[in-house]
Amino acid sequence: MSRADSVSQAVDRFLSVVGLEVRLATVSYYAQCLRPLRDLEKPISEVDVDDLRALYADLLKRRTRYAGHPSRPELAGGLSVYTLHKYVRAWKRFFRWMVEESMIARDPSIKLKRPRLPDEPPKDVTPDDLRRMLEAARDNPRDYAIVCFLADTACRVGGVVSLRRRDIDLDEGFALVREKGDQARLVYFTARTAQAVAAYLDADCSDEADMDSEFVFRGLRGPLTTAGVYQALRRLARRAGVKGRWNPHAFRHAWARQALKRSANLQEVSEILGHRSIVVTAKFYARYLDRELQARHGEVSWMAGR
Repeated sequence: MSRADSVSQAVDRFLSVVGLEVRLATVSYYAQCLRPLRDLEKPISEVDVDDLRALYADLLKRRTRYAGHPSRPELAGGLSVYTLHKYVRAWKRFFRWMVEESMIARDPSIKLKRPRLPDEPPKDVTPDDLRRMLEAARDNPRDYAIVCFLADTACRVGGVVSLRRRDIDLDEGFALVREKGDQARLVYFTARTAQAVAAYLDADCSDEADMDSEFVFRGLRGPLTTAGVYQALRRLARRAGVKGRWNPHAFRHAWARQALKRSANLQEVSEILGHRSIVVTAKFYARYLDRELQARHGEVSWMAGR
């Protein structure tokens, strides 16, 4: 790539290369967030932080949401702080990649600040809601197995829908899952989940076509999709009367929080979740309510019982 190449050419290059490493949905996310950069009519090597700040100011002025979104209708209202954070995060990833690939000499996004996100309560499924969802799924072996697998392995939804029969060992209690652009890692599960998956596979093998399927979890028309998992969990949550979180990633948050409450350390939890750094684990998963911190303080304080 020439230093005189346009920003649009650089974005196209980034999307084509990153598309070899991540899922299509992630490529779409980058394409959407990098679209404002295409308005910069100058060589990529000449882009500076003032250009990016001007684009960010334009985002702040928007009065509609989902403009140009591939699947959502445009709605009235400005962009949320979470959407603004997403844009800046994508810009920083793009320019960091450009430097790593020696396509530009400096990263103009280094001094561009992300908007501060508000503190949020934990994003987990509560133990009571998990119990309710499991009970609601008792009459559906597939959905029961999915809830068990999500809650027990802490894997991402991509690992569930891409799970192949050859990659799961029910006797030994582990599976090889592929997440985030086909990245493979081991996840572990207990006997309860092994029994649930085995029961589902026995029930699913009602004909030769099912027995020949390479995927563990199936829908009516083939391998289960991410949308299919969401739909199944939504049905269970409604049937169970769940008012809190029930999405697939909420089970991952729940596993981490419950493990930390059971005295697992951050390094252990980080490795089981497949994080590259315990910083990610601490920032996004080691989150507690005030009443939980107060109760824990009473348990560990050296003044307790004095």
